[in-house]
Amino acid sequence: MVDHYCSMTELIAQTSANKDWEIISQDNQTTALVTAVHGGAIERGTSEIAQLTSEYDGLSFYTFKGTRKNKNNELHVTSRHFDEPILKSMVKQHAYIISFHGCMGNQAEVYIGGRDMALAKRIQQYLEAIGVTVKPAPAHISGMHADNFVNEGTRLQGVQLELTVALRRKCFKNNKYNLHDRENRENWSQFMFDFTTAINTALQEEMSEK
Repeated sequence: MVDHYCSMTELIAQTSANKDWEIISQDNQTTALVTAVHGGAIERGTSEIAQLTSEYDGLSFYTFKGTRKNKNNELHVTSRHFDEPILKSMVKQHAYIISFHGCMGNQAEVYIGGRDMALAKRIQQYLEAIGVTVKPAPAHISGMHADNFVNEGTRLQGVQLELTVALRRKCFKNNKYNLHDRENRENWSQFMFDFTTAINTALQEEMSEK
């Protein structure tokens, strides 16, 4: 997919906050930052999954949410060009970064990438333990570039998780992730809690060993 805007600088200059998009961030001065930069109606479900992951241990959280009624896909800016100031500042203050994204797929799968191989391996182990299929991310969504924000924290490495449509839908009891259904916490499924708990447990273990 070719981005409509070359950078977040360009997107912000040509669109309107609180009309086209919104940013929600919480810097808790923790070691880890959890993000969903294509949230809201861009890659639906990623904001909520990232938010829940961050809540377990009060981790820092950032999401950029598309809020248009349509054409939210135009608000997708690839991670290498995501030069939004709030995120860039937060990234530089955190050692561990997990970035949630959405991808196509009719099977509930996770494609894992990023330069933090140790954390990625541990996350994979915990996800597979609850029956989630985890595969290496293909090159175009590998999250391996040094200028991908996920790899620009204090350790210069992070984990990028690409979640298929089927997996994201599974996070909601009615298998729907439109605005009302995905933001209604009562519709968050047990799978969503198990999934985010597994990731958080892996993260906490990895951080405790460093």
